Amino acid sequence: MRKRPLQERSAERFGLAMAVTVDGLACACHDISATGLLLQCPAPVELGGAVALTLQYDTDGQDLSLDCRGVVVRVEQHGDSWNVAVRLDEPLFEEESVLQEGGTG
Repeated sequence: MRKRPLQERSAERFGLAMAVTVDGLACACHDISATGLLLQCPAPVELGGAVALTLQYDTDGQDLSLDCRGVVVRVEQHGDSWNVAVRLDEPLFEEESVLQEGGTG
């Protein structure tokens, strides 16, 4: 069994299912934090590459989207899909405000 090094996270993660496009590739969000996302994608994305993301979500019955940018920091094959971790160029939210409101989703 291969041991993985412990990684210190810079922000708390929240499980959240939402559609995300990565440079036009349709993916799904597995979890999200103020500083990054873990995505499930049908194809690999270039490790170290800068990407444009569009997060698509529903609030009170209204479809909304949020555009942001990031860097791919990890790519791992997971069955027929790929887990892609993206570190965002700018935080999505202040973590304290999310915790006070009870989290995301």
